[in-house]
Amino acid sequence: MTARQIGPFILDKQIGVGGMGIVYSAIYPKNNKKVAIKVLAPGLISDPKLLKRFEREIEILKRLDHPNIVKYFGGGTHGDQRWYAMEYIDGGSLLDALKKRQRLSWEQTVHVGRQLSSALEHAHHAGIIHRDLKPANLFLSKKGRLKLGDFGIARDTEATALTAAGKTVGTYAYMAPEQIQAGYPITGKTDLYAMGCLLYEVIVGETPFKSDNPMDMLMQHLNDDPYNVCEKVPDCPIWLDQLIERLLAKNPDDRPHDALAVHTELGEIREKVTAGVGAAMADTVVSKPVSKKADRKEDSPKKKKKKKKKKKKDVPIHEQTWFLATCLIVLIGATIWLLLPPGEDAYRDGWQELMSVNAAEQQEDVEYARREAAEKADEYLEAFPDGEFVDEAREVLDSIQPLILETPLKRLAARDADIKPPFKAQCAQAVKREDEEGLKYVINWNDASEPASGGTLAVNPLPAMQRWETLMATGRAIESPDDEIRWLTILCENHHAHFRQLLIESPDAYKYLRARMETAEELFAKDETEAATEIWNYTANEFKEVQSHLFTSFYQYAHNRANDSLFPIPTKEQVEQEPTSRAPESSSTPSP
Repeated sequence: MTARQIGPFILDKQIGVGGMGIVYSAIYPKNNKKVAIKVLAPGLISDPKLLKRFEREIEILKRLDHPNIVKYFGGGTHGDQRWYAMEYIDGGSLLDALKKRQRLSWEQTVHVGRQLSSALEHAHHAGIIHRDLKPANLFLSKKGRLKLGDFGIARDTEATALTAAGKTVGTYAYMAPEQIQAGYPITGKTDLYAMGCLLYEVIVGETPFKSDNPMDMLMQHLNDDPYNVCEKVPDCPIWLDQLIERLLAKNPDDRPHDALAVHTELGEIREKVTAGVGAAMADTVVSKPVSKKADRKEDSPKKKKKKKKKKKKDVPIHEQTWFLATCLIVLIGATIWLLLPPGEDAYRDGWQELMSVNAAEQQEDVEYARREAAEKADEYLEAFPDGEFVDEAREVLDSIQPLILETPLKRLAARDADIKPPFKAQCAQAVKREDEEGLKYVINWNDASEPASGGTLAVNPLPAMQRWETLMATGRAIESPDDEIRWLTILCENHHAHFRQLLIESPDAYKYLRARMETAEELFAKDETEAATEIWNYTANEFKEVQSHLFTSFYQYAHNRANDSLFPIPTKEQVEQEPTSRAPESSSTPSP
């Protein structure tokens, strides 16, 4: 039977189904990489509301790029089906893990919480509220990394709500009071409440509220308090118990400030216990008040009877503790060996093959390959921070990550939010102004420094180019820049190079150059000499080396004007003449 193909992927088998779509495992044949493909259920593409919800999920995933969030690889339409590709997670879900083990240790709970809070911090910063946190939507890689997925009912705080006012959305066992009844707005703290329910379930083995009747469960979320974690799990550190209790506060104002605060607090809990601060943990737990739900009498404490030691029995060697422990250590060692990451050469071969996919392929094919190459380079740097190919891996990331940042930056620019750091805010505003001016930057996944095929100029790009040049200088001047600052600086360079090339090739280049020089002359006439000189200097520096009579003429004009010399703006007739030789760079006034 012929394998079914969708986009550049070969479908394998169905691995999940939801109210809106079907999820398949699939193979990318160029490197045999396994991915997950979500397809809008047949027939639903004709439903405008459901199609819009599916498209919104795609837009949300495009904006998110975080190690603990399922990665988006691209999408399209195949016949009458809308689909998108995402990262395939090979270790099942947190729900699967809980079904096998019932509950996890407090250390594992902290590990889950830190990864989840890190993912939520990223999503909330991008204006996304998940609204459906539950173990089934948290996926685990075989290496133990947690990935947040299924943004099907996530809310974009900047978009028009698709859910009717007052309608309950979410999963009952993890639903915050503000999702059930009006009173408080849906914010990032709504996800924190669900996180509290989830962490409670992970460490206790059951959700904080249980009922076969959905309405009864919703009323419990509104009115009841769950048992304290320490009552159910005596070895739970008191600080973790208290954090979960605050996450489950009915009033959002009583919950932690944000996901970053939760992440920090979970790290501090681990450090406290590791440092031995938990030596008095048992006494602290005993003194903790019982929950309101527990119906206990306040009797005076009774002395515990000591248990008699059992007489040791002779047991076979294969049942003795030391033998079993030794076998366990050997098993763990073998497992670790099997899970060791590929060698350095394997990583390098992987990203080199993916980077070789070129513009002859479909654009979505090239984009997917580039994203995959970046992921391999990132995994390599994590596995081999001092490896032989570190510089090459960073070059791969430097060429691709600025492209991946494009969509999140545009979304941030559309929001009236306080963007940190300041340089990122400046880049977001430059992107926004570029769009407002009618300029269209098209990503060329094959080579970002070159214009994408078919790029044209509908408006003058020179004001935007000058802004990008200023931002490039700002980014380069930042001392000890982190990866994001470096990638944003490269993003500025990409935009500048894109429009510079389009201008050089444009049949309207003379019109745009003359209009920009007229702007400078107007500023100069208004005694705004500094602004005018900046335009002249930029033009002279930028087009000095362009081998064209048109640009040579404007270089000479701008150079002389920047040096306080009177010089007329070149006429179209002058620049259309064949050049003889470049005029001397003089500040003297030319003959009329």
